[in-house]
Amino acid sequence: MRAFIAALTLAITIGTMPAWALFETNKELSASARVTLEEAIRTAVRALPGKAVEAQIGKEDGRTVYEVKIIDSQEKTRTVYVDAQTGQTMKVDR
Repeated sequence: MRAFIAALTLAITIGTMPAWALFETNKELSASARVTLEEAIRTAVRALPGKAVEAQIGKEDGRTVYEVKIIDSQEKTRTVYVDAQTGQTMKVDR
């Protein structure tokens, strides 16, 4: 009976572990970035003129990238992806 309770407790513990524990945190991602958030925003606005309204760091195709949301001149929200290592624009969602 004790073995059953121990196994059940272990199963419940593993099943309720937070999923975020399996992924890199923003702190880890930003520590690995060579480009600052401010530089990424400037690059994104040069690639797609408008007003930057949101920016975050994340993963895209296995690379660390900044995702910058911009409201363009037509008042559409678009996302610009800036490589966190090179500072180059990777793509613009249109």
